[in-house]
Amino acid sequence: MNKKAILYFTLGLICILLTIWQIIVAQLGLKVIDLHSTDPPVTIITPADARPTSRPTILIAHGFAGSSVLMRGFALTLAHAGYTTVSWDFQGHARNPNPLGLSSETNQLLQDAERALSAAELTGMIDTQHVAILGHSMGSGVALSYGIKYPNTSATIAISPTGQPVTPALPHNLLLVAGSLEPQFVSNAEQLFTMAGGGNDDFASGSARQLVVVPNVEHISILFSPTAHTATRTWLDETFGEQPGATNYTDRRFLWFCLGIVGFLFLTNAGLRVISGSSQSALTDKPLWLRLIALLAGGIAATLLLWLLGLLGINLTQILGLLVGGYLLIWFGIAGMVSLMILRPHISRPTVNQLVKTLLALAGLWLGVGFLGNFVWLPWLLIPSRLLLWIPGSVIILSWFFVVGEVTKGSTLSRQIGWWIFQSATIILSLVVAIMLTPGLGFIMIILPVVPVMIGIHMLVISSRHGSWAYALSGAMFIAWLLLAVFPLQ
Repeated sequence: MNKKAILYFTLGLICILLTIWQIIVAQLGLKVIDLHSTDPPVTIITPADARPTSRPTILIAHGFAGSSVLMRGFALTLAHAGYTTVSWDFQGHARNPNPLGLSSETNQLLQDAERALSAAELTGMIDTQHVAILGHSMGSGVALSYGIKYPNTSATIAISPTGQPVTPALPHNLLLVAGSLEPQFVSNAEQLFTMAGGGNDDFASGSARQLVVVPNVEHISILFSPTAHTATRTWLDETFGEQPGATNYTDRRFLWFCLGIVGFLFLTNAGLRVISGSSQSALTDKPLWLRLIALLAGGIAATLLLWLLGLLGINLTQILGLLVGGYLLIWFGIAGMVSLMILRPHISRPTVNQLVKTLLALAGLWLGVGFLGNFVWLPWLLIPSRLLLWIPGSVIILSWFFVVGEVTKGSTLSRQIGWWIFQSATIILSLVVAIMLTPGLGFIMIILPVVPVMIGIHMLVISSRHGSWAYALSGAMFIAWLLLAVFPLQ
């Protein structure tokens, strides 16, 4: 093992151990109870020394393509502040195998919230007489509906709120929070604030109202914002009074998670350096203009072909039984095939060396982005109904990653970065056009900023300099797993 590989391995191990330690520290002094077999699956987080029914209960509802794990920052902040939190996975999401229904959606999701509270009540750990509810995006509609249906709900907090009727009387003690970089949801919050009667600090009567716009965050990053967490805790303290044994906690797990990804990047690169035959692949012989056209034409063609299929009556939002996510899998597949037909590269069988590199890179991505993320932002371990789609999904999108591997083959680091920018721009442009043509795909906008990040991390872990097959196979299997973990079942 050469000196640089040893250095990478050491740095990687240090980063990973620091990340794991900080994730563990975030839960010290708390009790985490996972109810996997309930419908829906429920997670209760409460102070470790809490007596049963001794503290107010805060229900926490996630948004579309979210999960109870994604809302964990709020749960930890409030649990450290002395509250008992109850979060769950809505139908079709994360650990919940029940498909997400499309008819009477709000009512069905509201039933999930009611069942989650009932399941938590059976543990004897919660106070059902002092309840507040918090929801993000899709979950904000559930929170607002819950606060109106159950007037004894002490407070309702809507993060990135959707449009939902409210009144100056209900829900009680309403806090609206939106990020300055999500103008649509700021507008929704302002309209709800006006409907609710405007600013008020009368918590005793339940008519308190406040609107908080969190600077420099958008629809996802608001969930990791200490400002949003603090505003929520302050609102609940005003409602219930400061809780015994409360401690101040600032959730920085996402930053440590990023360090963990860097750690696995170092480890993976150390491993790639010691694999025999790890010499760079030859430069592509295809002209630059052809490579640029191949990627761009593939992306636009996939968007237009799927739009035409939609005109023929195919529901593009429910392909492969995965809401919106199935569309993305098919889009990558068509885009890749069109790009390959334009580029027409020579395709040879993958070597044993490239297959070993594939497994090493996939392990680094799976453990770094996925397994560490399982405690921070995404339930990574797929339930059986999702896992069954992984191999077919990987095969479908393999063509896109193979063609990207071919157009970037042998490129220097600076050129790899340039190709990452061009690939990201192609994907974003094509999917924005897809949303304009098919508004039902609008939820893609929520995850669209994450796509360049994930393909960028993959390229940092293993570039096409290690061979097109190693790049393509690891990328296809990683991104397919990611899409299957994120999007809800239908």
